[in-house]
Amino acid sequence: METRVARIHEYGDPDVIKIEIDTLPAPGPGEVILKQNAAAIHFADSYMRQGRYFLKPPLPTVLGLEGVGTIAAVGDGVEDYKEGDRAAYLFNVGAYADARIVPASELFTPPAELDDATVVAAFVRTMTAQYLLRRLYPVQAGETILVHSAAGGMGSLLTQWATSVGAKVIGTVSSPDKFLAADENGCAHVIDYTKEDFADQVLDITGGEGVPVVYDAVGADTYEGNLRALAPRGWFVNYGHASGPPPIDALELNQKSLIFTKASMKDYTRTPEEKAAMMAEVVAAISDGTVKSNITGTYELADIAKAHAALDSRMTTGALVVEFDR
Repeated sequence: METRVARIHEYGDPDVIKIEIDTLPAPGPGEVILKQNAAAIHFADSYMRQGRYFLKPPLPTVLGLEGVGTIAAVGDGVEDYKEGDRAAYLFNVGAYADARIVPASELFTPPAELDDATVVAAFVRTMTAQYLLRRLYPVQAGETILVHSAAGGMGSLLTQWATSVGAKVIGTVSSPDKFLAADENGCAHVIDYTKEDFADQVLDITGGEGVPVVYDAVGADTYEGNLRALAPRGWFVNYGHASGPPPIDALELNQKSLIFTKASMKDYTRTPEEKAAMMAEVVAAISDGTVKSNITGTYELADIAKAHAALDSRMTTGALVVEFDR
């Protein structure tokens, strides 16, 4: 079976992405061939393309971490899936492909209530939002919290869900044209952190107290401001580093007894029961409109470099997806 893939042979700008043709072998024991319907476009993909991601697969490599599609063939020993089944996966390098081989053990059956684009645009992101603000730091009604990148894919979901439980969200954005999106997501206050001192603004809004938690995907550029914006014993939750990793200094954290964490979903889905409970809450949140998939860009595989250029420009809002012709 022939498949188009988006591959890099070196790290660099979006133009290092090349569309190439591969021939897939038959699936091996425990493997399936998945004809893909959609794949997510994450900031993590851009970081990997630049060589900035913590995971650096050997080059050349096909980019992309998350996809959904229909099983076209199964290898020996695969019992939980059959040809024609719908299946999805997360955090498995190689998602930018019309079809690919995936270990059956890394697949899951996506909720029937969610279409393919929503699965890759919102399902896993909303699972991330769930453990960040429902389990890691359980946001409470009446709290005022800080969410960076409040118009982006993850920031939108965090803002929507936090607002739904009765929290007040101070959101930051990187340009004036993102104010409306952040406002529509439910932000009570919106700050352009590239033009204003967001920490001063947060302290003013909170009467000098600061916020109990900040959700940060920016990293280095917002590090010092986050420390000033947090209240004593506040939580600095970092889940991305668009501007580079935050330069954590234990003595600086000690000044206000701050707690820094960079959590991972795998540690919040360690048992089937934990994963099932998380998935059930996430499906409910998407189905009842607590959070919205907010797909703002749909690309063909041939245009994946354009999607990466849009990500790198920091001008995107919402979620971006690749949809494959079937």
